[in-house]
Amino acid sequence: MVFTSQLEVALMAKQSWFNAERLQSMLEQFRLMYSCVRNLNEVLVKRSLIQPDPYKLETRISEIAVIETDNFTENEDSIVLGKRFSDYEMMLDFISNYFRFSVENITINRIKILLDLLKAFDWTNLSSNSSKSNTRALATALTKARTNAPAVTVSLINDSQEKCAKSTKIINSYLAELADFQREFYKGNLRKDLFEHPDFDKRKAFSSPEAELEEIRRLYVKTTGKKTFYTDLVQEIINEDQGPDKENLRHKLLEKLEIKITETKKETHTVNPHDLLMTAVFALGGMGSILGQLYAKLSDNFDLLFYVKKTLFVKFVEALKKALGLKEKPRNCTITVTDPQSGTKTTQQIEVTSFLAQISKLAHIYSGIAAKGSEYNKINNANEDDALIFLNRQIQENQKLFTTINALDEHFKSHVEATQRVKVKGLKIDLSSYRNAIIAANKKRGEYASAKEEIEQMKKLGIKG
Repeated sequence: MVFTSQLEVALMAKQSWFNAERLQSMLEQFRLMYSCVRNLNEVLVKRSLIQPDPYKLETRISEIAVIETDNFTENEDSIVLGKRFSDYEMMLDFISNYFRFSVENITINRIKILLDLLKAFDWTNLSSNSSKSNTRALATALTKARTNAPAVTVSLINDSQEKCAKSTKIINSYLAELADFQREFYKGNLRKDLFEHPDFDKRKAFSSPEAELEEIRRLYVKTTGKKTFYTDLVQEIINEDQGPDKENLRHKLLEKLEIKITETKKETHTVNPHDLLMTAVFALGGMGSILGQLYAKLSDNFDLLFYVKKTLFVKFVEALKKALGLKEKPRNCTITVTDPQSGTKTTQQIEVTSFLAQISKLAHIYSGIAAKGSEYNKINNANEDDALIFLNRQIQENQKLFTTINALDEHFKSHVEATQRVKVKGLKIDLSSYRNAIIAANKKRGEYASAKEEIEQMKKLGIKG
């Protein structure tokens, strides 16, 4: 049938467009939300407005799920909100870094779960008067977090909240669009699986609408397994095949599946290289909260690495040193580092105090960039060459730092005293986020370099941008 062939081609084209374009845009929005939620969670924990989830490190996520939204009392805010907001952050982390964004994977059931997840906190109506406990508690906590906070922190909170609201709106629209396509995708696959099956009696099925429904039901389980039988969608298939308005329904369906030119055309206006460069610089901001979390975990792990049982004698020596104003002996450790390119193993000496100070300094700088504070403005006002030098240096420094921290993660697991090893905080999840943030900044730098090269080529050809 001509319609069947046209439908199959249209569905395949639309599926490819979703996988390559729309779902990748959705992934970027989820990653932005994850970064913002992580920033807010860090602020709330630091200001003791919520209690961090004590079981967070033990949680392993393998599938998307909703967050609890049951009502809770105001005196439970810090504990319950801490647990739920932590769950929310971890779920966004899983979605951003481990979930597969494809039409095949984001089924109708998973779309529903994602929509419910986004409702866990109402970012567009974040008010302390909200009837929803999660939203009310979060709004109240963020209001308290702004009180007497530095301007950079207030800016970070406001910016993160605004971005979460915008991203939620965009993702909801994408999910609604995908849900509509999934309905047609289900119908198209059903046609293909059933109508092309050797046991499907086409002559009998197309003799009447009732007969077609009977044939579909008869072979449904045999051809699709335990997939949900959507009666309303099956009825749409029958209407498109035998309904009195079938030609109009078919025309509308093929028209709906068309990929509009406005959806895929590229912008043709001249790109400003400076804007692209600052986009790459701004991408560094995503590392601020990640390095803050790594700093806290590394500090605890170093304490475990240099753990000494507090005997009476040890306590006496510490008290004596303190009384005499004697400096503590520098803490140093030697680790084995593997070069990610060549695989070559080398040893590296770590002076703990200066190493942690370096991470703390970078976290502060990047948090300022994320909030578009003085750090960001200083780079934005610098000449392009100096800004690029800064960006190159930061990416290079973070690549080295990632390799070092990755080696430290292994070092802690094998060198911390056996009795203390259970307390070692794993860094893999944070390192995964860190690696993705470095890759994102590097990608933006590459886009800037490509635009710059294109402009130079145009100048050589005498073409003005």
